[in-house]
Amino acid sequence: MRYGKIRIEDGYLIFTKHMMVNNLPCKDILWAYMRREGMDGVQERQLSSNYLVVVTRRRKRYKFDMTEREVQDCIRLLKVLNPDMAVGFPKGGRLPLQSLVNTRDLGAVMTMDGRHILPRKLLRSGDLYHLSLADQRILRDEYRLKKVIDFRTNAEIKERPDTVLAGVEYYHIPILDEDKIGITHTSEMDWKFLKEQKNPCEFMERIYENILNDEYSVKQYARFIDVLLHHENGAVLWHGGKGKDRTGIATALLLGALGVSCEIIREDYKKTNLYLEKEKQYMCRFLESCSDLSEQKMENTDVLFRVEENWLNRSFTALEKNYGSVEGFLKKGLYLTPKTQDALKEKYLL
Repeated sequence: MRYGKIRIEDGYLIFTKHMMVNNLPCKDILWAYMRREGMDGVQERQLSSNYLVVVTRRRKRYKFDMTEREVQDCIRLLKVLNPDMAVGFPKGGRLPLQSLVNTRDLGAVMTMDGRHILPRKLLRSGDLYHLSLADQRILRDEYRLKKVIDFRTNAEIKERPDTVLAGVEYYHIPILDEDKIGITHTSEMDWKFLKEQKNPCEFMERIYENILNDEYSVKQYARFIDVLLHHENGAVLWHGGKGKDRTGIATALLLGALGVSCEIIREDYKKTNLYLEKEKQYMCRFLESCSDLSEQKMENTDVLFRVEENWLNRSFTALEKNYGSVEGFLKKGLYLTPKTQDALKEKYLL
């Protein structure tokens, strides 16, 4: 099949570069995506150019000029020839799932040295309770999910157990050694928070600070990083209850270890507010039907379904107070030596 100036024959992507014919095995492609350059306005769309970008296992990157339709058709064929190949440019965006509203692919997030996280490898999420059959198929077949890391307490797991997927390893790494109101999400704890909390934002700031002040919690995050270090093929997914607090801190620590800037870390963290908005609105409508509705309950509900940058800042303030710097925390808290940090980057960055 021919696409623009390239063709695919007998499992090879064939193209000419510097007057030389190159035969790239499709099995050697790690990642393929479409890139658009130039003006992209409605009136000036004809001035933009579309490219197929492929990245190989040897970290070589090739760019081929072609039409948008050719790019899409080419990627589909490459995916058939190489099912392990990552596709698309998610940049921390939500997965197209029916039953999971806050499951995101960290793929394509850029590091400070210009590299990108490989898509379909690192997934952050809320719990996997009552997964639809369609979502199970997407996670298992398209994302090749191989490991799930559950940050929740035993009480949370008992109330909302993860859907078990064949061929997936499950790791229980509870970040907290006991249920804590505002962070652990059993029905009892959530209702207690809604009814009793008077200063929800200030309360959440203290909770975030306490998590990275707590030796047990820090060691559990170190276990999380260790699982990622020893992971080989397919995707890893980690989650708490709603995928915002314990998961948000875990993701921020991981992105920091991979060399992502603080600005991008905060952007990823705050995306939770967008993806949980509908869940929050549903809960608010339910409360409006209750006889004991109050402004305080509505404010508490809002806090249960969102995050604030100040909360994450309090965690990092505790981190710097206890370890001197992020680098000190990576070494002494997460046991990441320069060598193991390089290994983590080599595994997940392109």
